[in-house]
Formats: sequence, structure tokens, C-alpha cells
Amino acid sequence: MRLIMENWRSYINEEDEEASQFRLVKPTLLQLTTEQDGASRDIVIVVHPDQTVKAYFKSSGVSGGGYKGNWIPFEGWATFERVPKGQTFTDGGKRQLDETTWVNQPYGYYALMAKTYWNVGSAKPPAGSIHDQAAQWISTLDELPEDQKPQVKKITAKRGVENNIKLFSKLNGQLHRLGAIDHSANVLSVKPRGRRLLFGFKYSE
Repeated sequence: MRLIMENWRSYINEEDEEASQFRLVKPTLLQLTTEQDGASRDIVIVVHPDQTVKAYFKSSGVSGGGYKGNWIPFEGWATFERVPKGQTFTDGGKRQLDETTWVNQPYGYYALMAKTYWNVGSAKPPAGSIHDQAAQWISTLDELPEDQKPQVKKITAKRGVENNIKLFSKLNGQLHRLGAIDHSANVLSVKPRGRRLLFGFKYSE
């Protein structure tokens, strides 16, 4: 009986230790190059100790913000602009983004990695949060021996509405099935001027 109890305690401790660890959903690192901005970003999907899942990308520094090289949690790929109610990815004529920038391509032409902490002080996760802990853990993967590092898969996102819809809908679908997209995140919230549309999702009128 004593031996059985010791084995059981050992089993429980192993289960608890395993549950407290971060891990990759798959031993794969996606290296995504986007023709839109000419940048390449590393992306991984992480299972947190509480079994929630989130995707992270390594900032290229192209968009500014001062966090180049940091791992940033995000909610998938969405339209860069907020799209007015009743319109979709293939809509949108000539319009002004800011005081100096005019565009004339459809909304789906301009894609955005929808950062979890969009306009919350910084795109970097708050210190001590589970996302911050995960970002630090991901950084340690570089220290692994070469034969233990995640396998790199390279993809290029070509310009164009149809290309964006095809590729990012597929990637968002994978994140959605893993429960890795928080639709209540500020970056995806509905504003008077519209909302950012996640590629691959249908929105009511």
C-alpha cells in the first residue's frame, strides 16, 4: 500500500509540474514575410499553464513603438482600418487615413496583426501577466540546442485583397479552433466609425 501511495504522489506531482509549464501547440515557428511592409516576423502559438492559448509574434520594429525584438501577443489578422457597418473586405474607395495619407484600395488590402494590448500603454504585455511570462519563456527557445528548437516554416504573404483573404482566413481559422482569439480585445471593438474585420469571419449587417 505504501508503494502504491508513493507512486500515486509521484504521478500527481508530475501532472502538476506538467500543467504549470508553458509549451508550444506544435513544435513549429512560422516565419511570415509580408510584401505589404517587406518585414519578416516569427510567430508561435503557446499553451499557457492555465491551458489558455495565444499566438505571439516577434516584433520587427517596422511599425515603431520601441519594442523591436519583443514577443507580442495578438488576436490574428484583421483589416488595418475600421470598416463601416454594412461594408466588407472588398469594399472601400478613395479615402483619407490621416492628414497626409490617402488610399484607394479595398479595406482588405491593408492587413494588421491585431495586438492583444492595442493602445493599452504599449503593445507589450503588462509586467507579470501571463502573456508577459509567456513572452519571456518564448525568448528562452533561442537557447535550446539546434536539434531541439522549433522547426521553421516560411510563408510569404503576397499583396492583394484576395491573397490576404485566402491566407489570413486560413491562419485565423486555426487560431479560432484553438480558442486563441479574444473577440472582446480592444483592437477588435466596435466604434462609431466601424470595426476591424478579422479575415475569415462573417459579420452581421
